Amino acid sequence: MKTRFVLAVLVCAGVMLSASADGTRVELTPDLFVEPLAPGVWRHVSTKDMEDWGPVAANGLVIVSGAEAALIDTPWTDDQVQALAKWLDASLGAKLTIVIPTHWHADCLGGLSAAHASGAASYASNKTIELAKKGGMVAPENGFSGHLDLSVGSIIVALEEVGPGHTIDNIVVWLPEQHILFGGCLVKNAKSKTLGYTDDADLERWPSTLEIVANRFSDAEIVVPGHGAPGGRDLLTFTKELIERLRGGTGEKSR
Repeated sequence: MKTRFVLAVLVCAGVMLSASADGTRVELTPDLFVEPLAPGVWRHVSTKDMEDWGPVAANGLVIVSGAEAALIDTPWTDDQVQALAKWLDASLGAKLTIVIPTHWHADCLGGLSAAHASGAASYASNKTIELAKKGGMVAPENGFSGHLDLSVGSIIVALEEVGPGHTIDNIVVWLPEQHILFGGCLVKNAKSKTLGYTDDADLERWPSTLEIVANRFSDAEIVVPGHGAPGGRDLLTFTKELIERLRGGTGEKSR
């Protein structure tokens, strides 16, 4: 099994406050930034310089409503989660209450220990919990199968098991009011030339899983992949076509 990932960052909460107010991307450090996607929703991006891969930037979401906040996928490390929690408190007056890893790899739950220490509850599929424990990772606390609706203040957050792809346990997260779909590593960004890390992938069923997602979330306006720039629903078609072209190739080392 590949070695999973580690990174440490610090954050300047005051700079972040001015950034989120005017809608611009803000570099917190060379390895971490956030940018707004919709009212109450930000994309967080953290980077790890990995052996055999080079710098790998991973996406997640920050959702804030009133005094409550959630992370969809953690950044790579506990230090980064602590930095985001401090920003939420100092800049937005919100407390991290929910964390949702979308699969068991470290770019989704590497900072889960810090999230738990902050008092946040974690939710993931039962498969993710099982695989995290088998992989020696900190495991999410609360499991589900199929579908689970959560609330972050007034924002509805829908967790959906849709089928295997990048991993057998990957889920997607849907924000129906904002029309934002977090596809995570099930979805590739539009500049992807390969499938990235595929050692845990189900290449045969991945395309059909994407068809399910495209049909179920036909009114998605923003689709956020696990790595790289967000796009529209075209990313689902792009990813399906990319897999079909490259099916049979594994272990590609470029995202």
